[in-house]
Amino acid sequence: MTISKKLLAIILAVVLVVLTISVAAVNVTAAAGDKVYCRASFVPYCYMWKKNTEENNHAWPGVAMTKVSGETDVYVYTVPDDKFDMIIFNGSGQTPDIAYPGGNKLYDFATNKWEDYNPDPVPVITVSKDGGSFKGSIDVTITVEDADSAYYTIDNGSHVVINGSATVTIGANSPEGTSIKLDISATNSYGTTTKSSTFKKRSSTGPATDGSTSDPVGGNYATNPNNGYGKRKTITIDGDKSDWEQSMLIAQGVANDDPRVYAGWSMHEIAFDDYAMYAAWDDTNLYVMYEMANVQDVVAPGEDYPMTQGNLWINNIPVFLYVYTGNGNITHGETATGTLWNSGNTLDAHADHVVAYSTNASNGPFIFTADDEGLLDADNPDLTIARADTGINIKWGNGKTLSGKLMGIPKAGKSNRTPGDCVDGQLTDFYGKNHKASMDMFYEMSIPLANLDITAADIENNGIGLLKISTFGTSGMDCLPYDLSMSDNAAKPYSADSSTSMEKEDADHLTVPMARVGKAFTPGAVTPTDPPVPTEAPVPTEAPTDPPVPTEPPVIIDLGDADEDGDISILDVTYIQRFEAGIALPTPLNQLNADVDGDGDVTIIDATLIQRFVAGIISTFPAQS
Repeated sequence: MTISKKLLAIILAVVLVVLTISVAAVNVTAAAGDKVYCRASFVPYCYMWKKNTEENNHAWPGVAMTKVSGETDVYVYTVPDDKFDMIIFNGSGQTPDIAYPGGNKLYDFATNKWEDYNPDPVPVITVSKDGGSFKGSIDVTITVEDADSAYYTIDNGSHVVINGSATVTIGANSPEGTSIKLDISATNSYGTTTKSSTFKKRSSTGPATDGSTSDPVGGNYATNPNNGYGKRKTITIDGDKSDWEQSMLIAQGVANDDPRVYAGWSMHEIAFDDYAMYAAWDDTNLYVMYEMANVQDVVAPGEDYPMTQGNLWINNIPVFLYVYTGNGNITHGETATGTLWNSGNTLDAHADHVVAYSTNASNGPFIFTADDEGLLDADNPDLTIARADTGINIKWGNGKTLSGKLMGIPKAGKSNRTPGDCVDGQLTDFYGKNHKASMDMFYEMSIPLANLDITAADIENNGIGLLKISTFGTSGMDCLPYDLSMSDNAAKPYSADSSTSMEKEDADHLTVPMARVGKAFTPGAVTPTDPPVPTEAPVPTEAPTDPPVPTEPPVIIDLGDADEDGDISILDVTYIQRFEAGIALPTPLNQLNADVDGDGDVTIIDATLIQRFVAGIISTFPAQS
């Protein structure tokens, strides 16, 4: 087979057009002084010309580009004239003719694409906490990079200088219920960056109830059995349960109680059967482990699909862990348009965060935080921590339960089961029925406390609540602690497929309390603070006498030592800055020591003079002259 020269020429022309289109941008004329960049593994040359003319920037192959300082493979060329609108990069390889895209664009030889490039960075501002609600007060660390000068204000107050970083205490003296605005500004020769965050001071007392409207289910189920609230312990998340202990149990379920077992025509589907949940914590993470059962080999071995495909991590199915820390806005699971991920789940119990992920962890994990209206908003970056930033680690595996038992009712839907019959039914240990423990699953995860807006002290002093829901379709299948809504429509057919259960599509409203971690729920609980140190009661005398007239102690002034720690340091500068910003100080400011310029007032000028003294620029203060 041969191809004519004419046909070959057409093909090559088409290929060239395609290549040109793939790298071209909007055709504009360069301005003198424009900078154009190229990323390459060699020193590239830049050849520019005016389309349909002989005018160019230099004889072929153009001008050798200059490496950008600090970059390993980026080169720059400064456009000399206002007339060029075409460009070619060449060297070890050559681009097609490219329409000039404008200044501050970078052409990547490896991808044949343009991208924006800004070699002149404006300042970068980061904060450890970007708004939200808090109790008492909150410390926010501000970090500024590439700035010649920076400052912050609180509620449009005085400017407080930031040198690299600063920690700001917000809200210590603010009334509960008020909003506090933190504004930050950083400037360098390339521009100014600003950032604003708003914080809301919540009531220091917790709610009178946990929100639940029914008691725990009880019977064969248990919430915080034996008053167990988990345990402080560091857990290695590795798909191995050896770090976990039975004393960490916070919610007990029952095997073989998911909706499919209440209708014989559902036994061909995979089990979503929550069995037990455990919790632990340390200074960094909350740890959660839950066990799930798949007893198909005992209750319906004729339906082999749930046995051969039983591990849930082969599927992408939503799981929700509702968390109540007491440090955020209360939500009951609603969004502005319904429920999170259209799960149909709502609950009476208070929650303020939701950890959402799929059974194979390909979707999520995400952490959603309730807004001021109590709603969850997956599209709001201020209230949603995306998968890459949650710091959550999830692993899974198979094996026998931590307790060594798997208690449940060994009957399937053809045995006239009634939804909820596991509450008071006669249970059997499935392991005694030759059930293979290799079919049972567990998940373990670590969740950074910082991303739940809590500390280990919050768990130990006030406790937190957890409630986990497994879903299938658009509805809950099972949960820990257990709620009867998980099976209320189990024996009814699914509208889209009468061979499965209606539980895949009904709305589930849960009324039970959450399992607690660290401590039981206490109505109106307050994070305890250090109690005042009691003073010794005076010893009464037989008859009161006139007290001696006190003499005034001599006034000793140590200029510069604003915090009275016996040393003049940068800490005194920070102390004055916090004083000027209206931020609470741990001890009173010594205004006589701080007034180093001797003008009778403490201002940011005094802080600057102390800073110059510490740096050795001055050796005495104006007030000493």
